[in-house]
Amino acid sequence: MTIGRSRGPAGRGPRSVPKPKRLAHLRIDPRGYPIIAAIGQAPGDIDFGALSESRKLALATFDLCAVCALPFGEELRWQVSFDEATAMAKTLVSNEAPVHEICALYAAQVCPFVSSPYARHGDDVRKGMKRPEITYLTGFRRTARVFGRRSGLQTSESVLHFETTGVEQQLKLSTSTEAIEAYQRALETDVEVTIDDTERELATRLTELTIKDGEDSGSVMAGAAWFAGGAFCPGVGNVQGMRRFTEEPMYTALARQVLLEPGFAKKFEETEDLYTRAALKWLNSRDDLPEILAGWRNTALNRAWHGRPSPGKSSGGTDPKKSKRKLQSAARRKNRR
Repeated sequence: MTIGRSRGPAGRGPRSVPKPKRLAHLRIDPRGYPIIAAIGQAPGDIDFGALSESRKLALATFDLCAVCALPFGEELRWQVSFDEATAMAKTLVSNEAPVHEICALYAAQVCPFVSSPYARHGDDVRKGMKRPEITYLTGFRRTARVFGRRSGLQTSESVLHFETTGVEQQLKLSTSTEAIEAYQRALETDVEVTIDDTERELATRLTELTIKDGEDSGSVMAGAAWFAGGAFCPGVGNVQGMRRFTEEPMYTALARQVLLEPGFAKKFEETEDLYTRAALKWLNSRDDLPEILAGWRNTALNRAWHGRPSPGKSSGGTDPKKSKRKLQSAARRKNRR
């Protein structure tokens, strides 16, 4: 789901639509559109027309909404579709990360592609094609899997896919009036999402600019997510934008050490890197990890222990400060800093 770009007349202007309380922390572009969590946003280059695979990895790892970057908690995970067969399926696989209900309904008000019946696709495969007139919103109980595989639109590229399952609610929006009424009902019960300090820090790091580094904060946050367990997402190594992590062995080596040695994970919180620190503090503070991340880590843990001669032997450990210096050196070699 992208906001702010399509071919065709827009629906309601963003400044005329009240925002949900949970979007208050998002930056706003000059036209009034909130800069949502899932789109690329390097300084000076906000790309409303493209989803960021790096950001999707962070969203999947920390179980965050693709619009507001806040956790789902007990709320349903909503997906948007434009054909009835997809909307009625018990399980949906999409290359878009799920969102909160009110975030989806807000997008149905201000996103030109969703709100305008005249909207046209802008990607290379479907360029100029008119989207179907009916918008379906489906609320799922679980995100069952997240994995990398080739895109259905660009078969030469791999992207992250989200499999949501356990349908609990469905909305069919045939007219702008129906969309407005559904959003008004959601606004009437809208409340601020209660989050702890570590969750707030994740949202801040993911939605604010990284002027110092001169790159998309989502790309930096993806590295932090890699350490927390994103490295173990099936097929992630072939996904767009992940080569930087697979080509430098230190990233996955540190992810394995965070997984296998809780003491190292705790020490790694002391890093000067704000993004890694935010990710590790969040990880170390969880009594229960989100289902997707827990599954990735458990699979990797089982494989690691199966390959060890003795579960009681230590790998020898790595000094977090030395590891950080090695990462910085690798980054400089890649002209990231």
